Amino acid sequence: MAIRPRRLRGGKTVYDVMLRRPNGSQYSKTFATKKEAESWQARQRVAVDADTWVDPAAGRVVLGEYALEWMGARHLAPRTREVYESQLKHILATFADTPLNAMTRRGVRVWHSRVAAEVSDLQAAKCYRLLMAMLNTAAEDELIGANRCHLKGAAQEKSPERALVALEAALALADAIAPRYRGLVLLAMGTGLRLGELLGLTRADVDLLHHRVFVTKQRQELSKAGIVLRPPKTEAGVRSPQFPKLLVPEIQAHLNSFVGPAPDSPLFPGPQGGLRRATVYRAWHRALDAAGIPGHVKPHDLRHLSNTLAAQVPGVTIRDLMVRMGHRSERAALRYLHASDTADSAMAAGLDAALRRSPRTAARSSNETTLDGAGPDDTATDVG
Repeated sequence: MAIRPRRLRGGKTVYDVMLRRPNGSQYSKTFATKKEAESWQARQRVAVDADTWVDPAAGRVVLGEYALEWMGARHLAPRTREVYESQLKHILATFADTPLNAMTRRGVRVWHSRVAAEVSDLQAAKCYRLLMAMLNTAAEDELIGANRCHLKGAAQEKSPERALVALEAALALADAIAPRYRGLVLLAMGTGLRLGELLGLTRADVDLLHHRVFVTKQRQELSKAGIVLRPPKTEAGVRSPQFPKLLVPEIQAHLNSFVGPAPDSPLFPGPQGGLRRATVYRAWHRALDAAGIPGHVKPHDLRHLSNTLAAQVPGVTIRDLMVRMGHRSERAALRYLHASDTADSAMAAGLDAALRRSPRTAARSSNETTLDGAGPDDTATDVG
């Protein structure tokens, strides 16, 4: 169809491009110059011939509206949904009323820089990945011709490398924390479990005979749904890592003192029943102060310590370590668990040896405290 010049009241001439959609209906777009009109008309025709044409009207839906549709169409875990909703606030603060076809690389770049400056580089990367995912879907839905999220390195999280917590500091923390949480600190250090995985354990998940725990669920605290127990995020999260045999008496003492008799009794209950993360963190920070440990140390740093010590055991491969830590890999957890069982035992033994070399452990052993080690012939009750 033709390009039609049109004179405005002020005397300026604009050019209306009149085209037909594949279904026969008409659409148009106005340009300030004839050259721009001809160029757009040619691109539209090429796109139709190449079957890459996107209806210009389709992209008029604003990002705020499309984001709600995008979220509603996905089966997200409750915690993931909460995280996305939090990230969406940073996105929609700028783009809520922006039509999808009006998104530009420059606009995305300016927004990303603002979030990085006002919030953090880490949050900017997370929000950028969410925006990119939504616009990828919009392109697949033929609402836009191309995703404008193409900022080099913007999706990469650049968290600063945290200093490794020393084994002596971790043991000092276990000594300083309230007795109810001592087992949690030691088991976090001995297995590398995440806090949510530790709080999801029950009495039935502990096998003292084989010094092993069974991770089949995680405990989450959601702002809307409250406390929920959910399976691990991936198949790799279902695992049964061993902990050092030296910790068996400690965990037995914890079971005797703080855990209910029922198999489904939480391994780490709170003083009044359910244990909240906030309660753990209050006890944690009091223990940090008492032990003279920097306040920036987090429970997750014990996972990093455990991972590092396990990786130092001779013969351990990256794949073995991924299985133990519950990282995603190509095989389902049950398939590679048997293959890495020997290596898992070696990692637990390596942690055991590291604990025995600690002067703090030696001092406690000389006083016949519970952290005194179980010899090869020692027996323990299987409560799993």
